[in-house]
Amino acid sequence: MDTHLLMIGVAVMVGLIGIAASRDLVKRLRPQPRLVPIRVERPQRRSRDI
Repeated sequence: MDTHLLMIGVAVMVGLIGIAASRDLVKRLRPQPRLVPIRVERPQRRSRDI
């Protein structure tokens, strides 16, 4: 019976390690949004154009 409990424990540990590794891989493969300053060219409004 001890071997069954040992195998269940090993399976649970392998499952948890697999879940953690897959989450890390998904985070790494998904393109991360990078904050890049974007300069927006806006036409200058004159007071008489309003």
